[in-house]
Amino acid sequence: MAGSHRAERPDQRHSSLSPWAVVLAVALAVVPAVWLGAQRVFSEPVSSPTRSRTTDLPIPPVSPSNDAHATSPTSPPSTTPSPAANLTRISPDAPRRIVSTGLIDAGFDNAVTALEPATSTEVARWAPRGSPGSPGTDTVYVVGKVFTDGDSAFASLPRLKTGAEISLRTDSGTLTYTVRATTLQSRAGLAGDGLFTSRAPGRLVLVGVRYDDSGSALDKALVVTAELTGAERS
Repeated sequence: MAGSHRAERPDQRHSSLSPWAVVLAVALAVVPAVWLGAQRVFSEPVSSPTRSRTTDLPIPPVSPSNDAHATSPTSPPSTTPSPAANLTRISPDAPRRIVSTGLIDAGFDNAVTALEPATSTEVARWAPRGSPGSPGTDTVYVVGKVFTDGDSAFASLPRLKTGAEISLRTDSGTLTYTVRATTLQSRAGLAGDGLFTSRAPGRLVLVGVRYDDSGSALDKALVVTAELTGAERS
């Protein structure tokens, strides 16, 4: 047995690779592959994924403040300075006729002391308050009936829109007003509303008392507010 060990070739135990040699060989094989992969990744254009993400983003909505700014010219603010100071001066006088082309053309009854129209075919000035003039001394209030069948002086008042012009003719001249607002307001306590208690020269307020088909007055009245924008002597 001892002789057989001596018979072995001296280089037989060095014929196989050591563990460290195996590790070194694997490392030498792997590192170039890793390096090539990393080089391929970093060599791709950086902008490609950025473009892909950007095109998928939604378009930002328009700012609400921009919308408000775009539409504001069509809705005159309530603080718009009155142009009455630059108009021809006309002494306040009793109104004779009220006209808004294609909508209103009516004469005047005697002035009334309450916010109630006297007749259906004509309108009336509210006596406790102002008469039309330029610039005037107080708000002018005109009252009329609004029937649904159209047979009344203010039948077309609901069709009067912001920006429409209204003319009041007196013996002294013609006053032109531009509509600024149209609202429905409760008839109960209407005379105590701020629009009716405040004094504003150059302002015109039309009060349309509404009636149903049976002739009964409805709870809400149509109130149109206008501003003096023109004056011409007779």
